[in-house]
Amino acid sequence: MIKIISQNFEFLIPVLFAVGIITVLIVSYFFSTKKNILRALLKTPVKPINRIRENEYAKIIGKAKYVHEPLVAPLSGKKCVYYHVIIEQKVKNGWSKYAEDKKMQDFFIESGNELALINATQANKYSRVYLVKDHILKSGFLNDASPLQTNYLKSLNKKSTNLLGLNKTLRYKEGVIELDEVIAIKGIAKWKSLNQPIEGYSYSKILQIFGNEKQKFLLTDMPEALKKDRRL
Repeated sequence: MIKIISQNFEFLIPVLFAVGIITVLIVSYFFSTKKNILRALLKTPVKPINRIRENEYAKIIGKAKYVHEPLVAPLSGKKCVYYHVIIEQKVKNGWSKYAEDKKMQDFFIESGNELALINATQANKYSRVYLVKDHILKSGFLNDASPLQTNYLKSLNKKSTNLLGLNKTLRYKEGVIELDEVIAIKGIAKWKSLNQPIEGYSYSKILQIFGNEKQKFLLTDMPEALKKDRRL
């Protein structure tokens, strides 16, 4: 009897271990930044900018527009208002984050011929952002990092080689928000009077969108988040 119980217990250990790993993976996926942003956006109706109330936690879908000279994405060279780069290193059990770089500038979002302003300083303080990584590069065994990749890694205080001079296996993933790219945002609304007119903008007030500790500023270009079927 004891032998049978012992055999069953030995059989259960790997099963329970596998179930535990699967559970962790499912929970991690369900509560990832990507999924949290998507759920928050899909449950919120889209509203025209001129119908958004003061202090409302509102969602807007529209096109990104420049306020200043655009940023230049470090790997693709694309002009943009926001870029996010994640560099991963191949490890024994998969991929591990090796470096990360992101930058946002002030920009407008245009919807229905109206503009809302996103202040980068305010938005970055309390934000959750997920960009589709559509520019992917690799370096590693028999595939030296390019001068562009090498210099970029150097700017992040990283190297493409190890202490022996051998190439690390690296994967570079970059996402950007380009001019006129359709995006979805959600944040706290504040109507601000304009001290100086904005070229091409005829109103005396403009809507600014930002976040706080409880109500984060959300931003994504995921196609699933860009549906406009729920309007007020």
